[in-house]
This record gives sequence, C-alpha cells and structure tokens, in this order.
Amino acid sequence: MSRLIGLHPGQLLVCLAGLLALAPLLASGVQFMPNGTDLSKMYEFLGLGFLAAQLPFSAAASSAVSSSLTSKFNTSFLSSPTFAYSAGGKAVCVSANIPVPVNASNIDITVTAPANTAALTNFFRDLFTVGSTTAQSAIGGPVQVTGTYSIFSKLCVPVTGPIKPAVHFLTHGGTTDYTYWDFASNYSYVDAAAAKGYATFSYDRLGTGKSDHPDPIKVVQVGVQTVLAHTLVTYLKAGKCGVSFTSVIGVGHSLGSALTQAVSASYPSDFSTLLLTGHSMFQGGVSIGLASEASTVAHEISLPQFQGLPNGYITEASLPQAIQFPFFYYPHFDENGMPEP
Repeated sequence: MSRLIGLHPGQLLVCLAGLLALAPLLASGVQFMPNGTDLSKMYEFLGLGFLAAQLPFSAAASSAVSSSLTSKFNTSFLSSPTFAYSAGGKAVCVSANIPVPVNASNIDITVTAPANTAALTNFFRDLFTVGSTTAQSAIGGPVQVTGTYSIFSKLCVPVTGPIKPAVHFLTHGGTTDYTYWDFASNYSYVDAAAAKGYATFSYDRLGTGKSDHPDPIKVVQVGVQTVLAHTLVTYLKAGKCGVSFTSVIGVGHSLGSALTQAVSASYPSDFSTLLLTGHSMFQGGVSIGLASEASTVAHEISLPQFQGLPNGYITEASLPQAIQFPFFYYPHFDENGMPEP
C-alpha cells in the first residue's frame, strides 16, 4: 500500500522470546530455505511476539447497527458483544473478548527481562554479534503452559446477500493488531471479502491490542499462540463466535503467516486453504531491521497502553526514521502519517 494512515509512534512491541529464536538463524548466515521447507519450524521457539499494544491505524467511525443486521449473529456464547460496520460499510461486525483455555508446550527460555533500555541495547549488541551464542545458551527444553486467556475477536459478515460457508481467519503481523485488516474504506480486506460474500474473523494475538498481555518471555511463544488459534478455529466451526462455518481459510500477514503455517502443520484439518502474505524465505535483513528501530523498554515510552507492561515487552523509538527504515520505502508513503521527531 502506498499511503500510511494514522500511524502512531511507539506501537511495535517485541518480546525477547521471539528475538532469541531468530538470533541463531541470523548468526549462522542462513538467508534462504529451499521450496518445500516447513517455514513454521524456523519459528519453533519464536513467541511470535512482535506485538502492538495500541491501534496502529485510525479506527473507522461506524453508525449504529440496525437490529435486523445484528440478528445475523448468535451471541449466546459471547460476553458483552458490540456491533459496528466495517470501514467501508460492506460488512456488519460483532466484537467480543473470548476466553480461550490453553494447554501448550512452550520452550524454557532462561533470560531475564532487561532492567532498562541501556541494558536492552547491550542485549541487542550481544544477540546480533556474528557468532553469538546468546540465544543458544538461553533456550532450554520444553515446558508446559496452562491457563485461560482473553482474546479480542471481530467477526464480520456481508451486509447484503448470503454468507458463504467458508470464513477467512485473519492473523495479523508483528507490527499491527486486528485493525490491519479493516482500517479505512479503501484499505479493507474485510470489505473486499464481504463484497464477494465471505465472512472474516480477525483477532488480536496474545500480548497484542485488546487481548491479554501475559509474561512475554515464558508465555507469549509459538506453542501457546498455535493452540489459541486452533481453538478459535474450532469455535468458528461450532458457531461459538456468532456464526457457524463449515470450513476455514487461513490468511496471514508477515508473522501472522508464520503462525498460520504453524497451525496448519500442527492441525492439518483446521484450514481448507492457506493464503500467506508478507512472508519471505529470505531472512538476511531481519537483524539490521530490528537494530534500526532503536528499541526501548515499552513502559518507558509515555503512551498509556504501555504502562504496567513487564520489561520483556519492548518497542521501537518514537522517531520517524526508526519506523521508516524497516517498514516504508521513500517516497511511497504519506510522510504526514509519520510521528514528529
């Protein structure tokens, strides 16, 4: 997309579990994986923890939804549901926080959260030094994680016409939250799908946006994230999210694609089709991209959504260049959307 709308500073959160998982790959110099490789294995230890604690895009205003449209949903399984139209008005949506039980196998990561941003900077230097063993020495054996986590969800169906029996299951990438899929009338996957008769289900991954923010090192890892996504898929097929569907199409962006692939590998019957976007086999630029963001312990940034987060959540500096370097190619973006220096 060529235009950036409503980007706010300090929105990218990274948990240290995810960085530790990437480091061995980067230090080894591996840049390409042959066709047929299960890329989800690259993220075996990855917390998929590039987490957005604030809405990255401006929310579209919605008028009150008529009762004739809210009746499209069975909300008996949802607590305190709210209704709104999609950004372009082609879909009507129900949103709610869904409690999701988890019993998953994570990795015992033995690092402690940085005491402050200076300690974090030193951690990055050690982590991305050529030949570094920081990651390998911090990754232990499997550990079981159990709990119930509140996951924010948004199910949208077409305003007019029949609803197709397959729902698009949308998993956002590392620098966004659920709003990535529906943030403006001309930039809405939700509207595009609704125009073709498809429903969409988007959600905030664990540690992101309106979902729970548990321990970013011990809990927010690919094992837990995979089980959470799988459970949400089963809820969709059972009608527990508002509408019942016979099949689910897995759609991901960036790290959301990696998670979608991990779900497919662990639960082959979950998705009838996969659509993986922003997902490259080339990993050579990851370390310089992360280093360019001048990372900071998140709660040291003066944004209300970061306050009270554990030190294991970190964010990029609130500087235009820290956001532009890894994400936007000049001049193909709206400079008015960048934060003030």
